Amino acid sequence: MDRDLDRVLDEYLVVLAADGSRPALAQLVGRWSPRLLRHAARTLGDAEAARDVVQDAWVAALKGLTRLDDPARFPAWIYAIVTRRCVDLIRSGGRARRLSAGLSAEPQVNGSGGAADLGLDLTAALARLPADQRLVASLFYGEDLDIEAIAAIAGVPAGTVKSRLHHARAALKTSLEGKTP
Repeated sequence: MDRDLDRVLDEYLVVLAADGSRPALAQLVGRWSPRLLRHAARTLGDAEAARDVVQDAWVAALKGLTRLDDPARFPAWIYAIVTRRCVDLIRSGGRARRLSAGLSAEPQVNGSGGAADLGLDLTAALARLPADQRLVASLFYGEDLDIEAIAAIAGVPAGTVKSRLHHARAALKTSLEGKTP
């Protein structure tokens, strides 16, 4: 489906869901949940926690859907809700301690130079980024969102997003170059 048609369909589904249409809401959830799960999993580094965050975000979204003035803003709005839920979970402290304990318990991969090793190295490099840089890199590269949308989601100016993205790229380059022979 064409990207513009996807946007129009999403806007239509948002309007119907806000008016109480359960089939439209089910279709909206079905269309957006995979994207939101990917984003939350990259942000948190934990697929199970990501499922919980996305479920909580949908509950919050359902409560506030009628207050969304412009259906075209739905993507930034729903990503912002998921992002806030992720940040809340990271800030809770216990989650961060469990994540770092899990990362240190992972076996080290001996570099065979294959594509799978690069994927593991990239995943580990992303996990080592500060949360604000990981968020913008995840949204920019993983979800193909533009700078303005990421700024709306993160609640920061576009220049801040650009700066964080620049620093994330530099940190990833350094991290990945250190892994290569």
